[in-house]
Amino acid sequence: MTKKDSSLKTTHNNIEKLSVKDFTEQAYLNYSMYVILDRALPNIADGLKPVQRRILFAMNELSLKSTSKFKKSARTIGDVLGKFHPHGDTACYEAMVMMAQPFSYNHPFINGQGNWGTQDDPKSFAAMRYTESRLTEFSDLLLDEIRMGTVDWNLNFDGTLEEPQILPSMIPNILINGSSGIAVGMSTDIPSHNLSEVLRATIALLDKPKSSIKEIRSHLIGPDFPTGGELISNDSELNDIYEHGTGNIKIRATYSAKGKEIVINSIPYQATISKIIEQIQEQIYTKKTKFIDSIEDESDQEHPVRLVLRTKGRSFASEDVMSHLFYTTDLEKNYRVNMNMIGLNGKPQVKNIIEIISEWIKFRKNTITRKLEWELDKVKKRIHILKAYIIVYTNLNDIIKIIRNKDNPKVILQKRYKFTDTQYDAIIDMKIRSLAKLHEIEINKELDILSTREKDISSILSSKAKLTKLIKDNLKNISQKYHRERVTNIVQSQPAKAIKILPTISKDPVSIILSKNGWVKVVKGHDIDLKLISYKTGDNYLSHITSNLNEQISFFDQRGSVYSVEISNLPLSRGHGEPLSKFFAISDGTSFVGLTNIDKNKAILNASSQGYGFVCLYEDIIAPRKKGKVLLRTKDSNALHPVTLDLDVDNYYIVITSENYMLIGELKELPILNKGKGVKLINLSNTQNETIIFLGILRNGQSLSIISETKRTKTLDFEILKKYIMKRTRRGKKIEQKFLHRTGKSNYNIN
Repeated sequence: MTKKDSSLKTTHNNIEKLSVKDFTEQAYLNYSMYVILDRALPNIADGLKPVQRRILFAMNELSLKSTSKFKKSARTIGDVLGKFHPHGDTACYEAMVMMAQPFSYNHPFINGQGNWGTQDDPKSFAAMRYTESRLTEFSDLLLDEIRMGTVDWNLNFDGTLEEPQILPSMIPNILINGSSGIAVGMSTDIPSHNLSEVLRATIALLDKPKSSIKEIRSHLIGPDFPTGGELISNDSELNDIYEHGTGNIKIRATYSAKGKEIVINSIPYQATISKIIEQIQEQIYTKKTKFIDSIEDESDQEHPVRLVLRTKGRSFASEDVMSHLFYTTDLEKNYRVNMNMIGLNGKPQVKNIIEIISEWIKFRKNTITRKLEWELDKVKKRIHILKAYIIVYTNLNDIIKIIRNKDNPKVILQKRYKFTDTQYDAIIDMKIRSLAKLHEIEINKELDILSTREKDISSILSSKAKLTKLIKDNLKNISQKYHRERVTNIVQSQPAKAIKILPTISKDPVSIILSKNGWVKVVKGHDIDLKLISYKTGDNYLSHITSNLNEQISFFDQRGSVYSVEISNLPLSRGHGEPLSKFFAISDGTSFVGLTNIDKNKAILNASSQGYGFVCLYEDIIAPRKKGKVLLRTKDSNALHPVTLDLDVDNYYIVITSENYMLIGELKELPILNKGKGVKLINLSNTQNETIIFLGILRNGQSLSIISETKRTKTLDFEILKKYIMKRTRRGKKIEQKFLHRTGKSNYNIN
């Protein structure tokens, strides 16, 4: 007995005893795997979850093809629940409805009659007793080959019927229609894509199995949602998503403007018109928007989305109004991408785009091979029968005589003409009309056709190149038949920005003091005595800046995030100030490292304690949302206090490490980024826990002062500092001992 199941005991009554802990662990694990594999995650082969697969299979078994008559949806759901899927009818019917909604799927599998919901309210569909349905022609791509030996079969839940493990999909449906679901401890969010683009990418990977992400993306440019909209994620973000299988994308509504009228003609995927109208009307009623007069919903069957906005005043262009609405309503939505799926090995995994297509190609090659082997076997059996028929026509009189006159014709015929049991049975079952001369000609013709087909199939099965060509030809034909233009355009666009109707704020001078524990205090005036500032017990001074009351400032935390706020929104303080957690949504354990003015004439140098950094512009440190935004990727290090610089005047950056190494590098060597990790500012030691302890900006002619805790100052003038100017990838140079203080912590100042 293993250690894991040591608590399992069997008594003389065959009663198993198991601790509650072990039982609950095993039960939860079993349930988790059941939900993951049997309910929530799609399979890479056909892109379907089990309930979707069972619905399509049940409809196929009911002969509800695209050319058949419609049948009540309740009939389908009854078959699914009674034969294959013993779960709730509501969830099962909802899964069926989604596969019929053209605003949920790029290519629906089900053709519905009746009320199947609307884009504005997808769950407003009628009960299954009222609606009727049948399969679409597109579903043939998943079902046509199901009885051709292409897939393995399982017994259903009560062991009386068989159901397919997967459907023999002729297309990478996992990418074309996408999928979403929540399992235990994991989820999936796979966006839909344009069919022609997916198939072109698949063909490209068939031609060149070692294609790069960039090469695949030249065919598959990005997600394509059935409801249209504009995808505003940039190319590098999309590359990252397709390389790692996770990320976020933004979809924005599309519109046209004429005069003071703005017409919105598509909205983001899964956004609802009613909620968007409600969000805009709330802004109108609360007077948060003084530039929108009214909004009307003119959507109809011809125009599924048509929202008409009427603006007022001349202060803002239509682009500004829409940018404001993108920022404040569901006219712009973020979507999480998490390409998690059940692979061919039966295990859940997040896969990148090349892994997905490559694995599907492997599945398709196996499916085609099985189909060809099945067809070859069928052809050989038919040829075997036809050869017997030819012998019959050649020796018709003799065979008839033996059958009529002999007591045991089977033995005689098998001995004389070498017939097998199968051939003999086929001969006996022949109808008299089949003995006509015309039928003999037809048999010879069929035999020639089947012999040629046998050679063709054998040739394909023996050649990888021919098998690949067959798959490519199939994909090209499918692409031509089901081609649909992309409806979600990918555009380069500026981030959405809210229009703020602000009261006039005075330009009074103020000082903003930040404490080590993240408390902020705003004091009138610039000439303040920092010694007179009081702090809470255990807290102390960290940093301060001077500004004006009508300006905006940004705060930086040790994790690399930035938060910005209008100074006028910070109360003038007399006591210890206010905690920054009052103004920003910060997580526990967050500590702040500094603050800075937002000055459009200045740039910011950001760096981590591990020696990586970059320069960003003033607009990159604006983060008006309460949760801020990630600016510097710090990983296992901490962000340093950012430093303001003037790109036209400042020449160098200066870094000092905990081991007293100093490097002065040229600012022009540093990249200007809007976010990221940056580049090496100095090459730190790998053998010591060395970190950056000072970051500064230096101009020609300036000096560096090293100040002890007792205020003793040692100064390195610019001539001395020149020795430390070197390439940013160097180790730097140790500061001469004569400039260092023997004890205590030193402060650094550039003069």
